Amino acid sequence: MSKSGGRSSGAPPRADKWYLGGGNRLLWAPPFPVWLREPGYWDPAHYYNVELSPLFTWTLLDDEGIPIPLVQHSRDWTPARLRSLFRPASSRQGIEILEEKSLLPRDVAACTVTIRNLRRTRRRFHLVFWTGQDRTPEGRTIEEVEMLDGAAAFLCRLKPDRRPGVPIGCAFGLDRTPRSWAAQSSEPTALQPHWHLSPFPDLFAGGRLPCSLSLPPSGSRSQLFIALHHRVLLGPSGSAAVSAGFAAAGSPAEAREALRSLRGSAPVRRSTLSWETALRQVPRFGCSDPHLTAAWRHRWYGLRLNTQRGGEGNYRHPFVCEGPGYFRAPISYSAPCQMLETRWMNDPELARGILRTFLDNQREDGGFRGYIDVDHHRQEMFYHANWAWGLLGVHVLHPDRSYLGEVYPGLAAYARYFDRERDEEVSGMYDIDNHMETGQEYMSRYTAVDPRADVQHWGSAFRLKGVDVTVYLYELKRVLARMARIIGKEDEGALWDIEANRIREAVRSFMWDPDRGMFSDVDPSTGGRTGVKAAVCFYPYCTDIVDESHLPGLEAHLFNPDEFWTPFPVPATSADDPSFSAAAHWKGERKLCAWNGRVWPMTNSHIAEAIARSAVRFRHPGLRLRAAEFMGRFICMMFHGGDPARPNSYEHYHPFTGAPSAYRGIDDYQHSWIADLIAGYVCGLRPAEDHLVVDPFPFGLSRAEIAGAKVRGRSVGVRIDRTGYVVTVDGRTRVRQRLGRESILDI
Repeated sequence: MSKSGGRSSGAPPRADKWYLGGGNRLLWAPPFPVWLREPGYWDPAHYYNVELSPLFTWTLLDDEGIPIPLVQHSRDWTPARLRSLFRPASSRQGIEILEEKSLLPRDVAACTVTIRNLRRTRRRFHLVFWTGQDRTPEGRTIEEVEMLDGAAAFLCRLKPDRRPGVPIGCAFGLDRTPRSWAAQSSEPTALQPHWHLSPFPDLFAGGRLPCSLSLPPSGSRSQLFIALHHRVLLGPSGSAAVSAGFAAAGSPAEAREALRSLRGSAPVRRSTLSWETALRQVPRFGCSDPHLTAAWRHRWYGLRLNTQRGGEGNYRHPFVCEGPGYFRAPISYSAPCQMLETRWMNDPELARGILRTFLDNQREDGGFRGYIDVDHHRQEMFYHANWAWGLLGVHVLHPDRSYLGEVYPGLAAYARYFDRERDEEVSGMYDIDNHMETGQEYMSRYTAVDPRADVQHWGSAFRLKGVDVTVYLYELKRVLARMARIIGKEDEGALWDIEANRIREAVRSFMWDPDRGMFSDVDPSTGGRTGVKAAVCFYPYCTDIVDESHLPGLEAHLFNPDEFWTPFPVPATSADDPSFSAAAHWKGERKLCAWNGRVWPMTNSHIAEAIARSAVRFRHPGLRLRAAEFMGRFICMMFHGGDPARPNSYEHYHPFTGAPSAYRGIDDYQHSWIADLIAGYVCGLRPAEDHLVVDPFPFGLSRAEIAGAKVRGRSVGVRIDRTGYVVTVDGRTRVRQRLGRESILDI
């Protein structure tokens, strides 16, 4: 059977993935699919972060209306489509069916079914696309049902726990007018994609459905089944294709309008074009290391998969979600990571929109919300985050004074929140109040100040002066000083610098342990260091807080195999900590998000910066080699079995085997920065405020090239071989240099 396109990412198709998205509100990424081998979309989709299930399935009937049992023989995936080959359970049927699913940018889950006749005689079949929708008065209602021009539309109101109802306009139709249809209410039964469990076997007669609408009684607990029928006529050795789609939007009318995208070009072709267009908005990269090449492609796929364009409710601007399912929302801990990544896009509006989304929803006390739903705010959630890096990263690539002026007041209020609420001693070190708000649950760094720190998840459970949190505020005040001067607030800039200097001195004086050669959290009740060795203790090395006297401590602890330099470094908690568990066990129970021994890409991104920035600041060739080694091992870990054809991005990994947290079910998770590390250190593109540094690190590549990187409106490329590199600006060669020597360009 012919196979249509869909290699939108440039990567080979995979048989082990199924996530589909169009870069907006609707996503089909069920973490633990039950019905993946069945036709259609029966496993849950998500509209924003609300589960919408099921969408639809399809059934093939013979000319007498008898269902033909099908078996899925193969399945392969690209970001643009999920393709499955079905054959009848009995070979006597003489047909094969190709199903291609794609999720279009207008939030339409499309499915194209192509039936091929393997016989040399004319054949006739019936293809029925159908869905079943639960109706429970207290949790899920189906309203405003209508059939118009052969397409069904309805309003689905979902009422998640402790949240307002979420109205979703739905439309279900074909790429043509169906031959017949039916909408039939039913008392609840098993909602499964099996024809014999639906009402339709009793309604399909004479080669048709009755074209009748039977709605459930008002306020009843029931199910609504909707079916759309097409008669398929096949010539000898001929084939025919039919497409169906399920659209989700803010209203049934909007969903019905979106459904029109089924008509015209084939859905898979449209999805492929959409993905190709999106991926042309980022620099092109390739190199002799297949893992680095695949990691670059996969990261841009994951960022687009988790993008939402905004425009309604609390989402006025585009942003990137942290991941699928529960994580399908703006989450403050990961948002600066996404700014660092998306700044490399040709258009900086997505990167800027991420911060704007949090400023739009800023709390009255100046704190940022940890998690933002489209329709309400979760009052208890707060996450610490390194906003300075995200903002500065965007600014040096795409400077815009007006944007800095726009975001400055909110970021200043955010800093003042910490001064007021998180440092009552005026110590220059900042408090963690519970183990959830760092995004790093279940660690001995918290139980060091309160044995019950792991019990209370939100609110003020304890106080700990955190190395990571303090570093974030140090960097923020440094950036606020630069912003203030750019927008003409010189006096405020001087004040921010004074405050940042006070933080730096506090970290050096109170968090640095000269005897152990390591930074440490501080217990505010005693003023003493806790001594717990966690990966966040290396975060000061990302900054100018450290000087050369601190370097021996970095090398002694970070590169020690008995502490952090495991086969797949680095565990979030040192391997010699009494609580350490490579298997994510905390007090005897496996946790979903344990930080007492697992390797987290979020932390690893910081550690990569700590090594690399220290190497640059102190002109340390040994640290340059270590940085390249670490990034190579870190990125290679994010592949199933080390296979360069199977990249992944899970929440955390095993420090000795590199196995991902597959039991968590969350892949394509944007909780780190990978593309930014590749651009900055593999390719060596490190923009500063008034110049561009080009300085590739020693990754031992025989070739590498990045092209089309937008730096202050100029198109920059770097081509690397074993001995040197060439830098082009707007297509013209500007620099030829040996590896190991940096180039500074005034652009």
